[in-house]
Amino acid sequence: MSTSILMNRTRTQILRFLIRSGPATRTVLASELQTSKSTIRRHLTVLELAGLVHDLDGERFSARPSLIESQLIELAEQYAVQMPPMTAPPLVQD
Repeated sequence: MSTSILMNRTRTQILRFLIRSGPATRTVLASELQTSKSTIRRHLTVLELAGLVHDLDGERFSARPSLIESQLIELAEQYAVQMPPMTAPPLVQD
């Protein structure tokens, strides 16, 4: 199942925080990211629908790192197919 969603800075920050710090409430996320709870709620809804976070108990949310990793791998594979391989110039020339 593909869970492609449009990522943005706030969603990325939410995922990073949850991965590093563990489960958190909307209030904690809003405070840490210096944004409103309604903004956090909106982004958590998108991330939850994509399966990247889940609601633990109606209050705290947790990231799903293994699913996030698989999505990143899938995205990298799609990007690699679309982009020609890059070649770097030699570091030392004879």
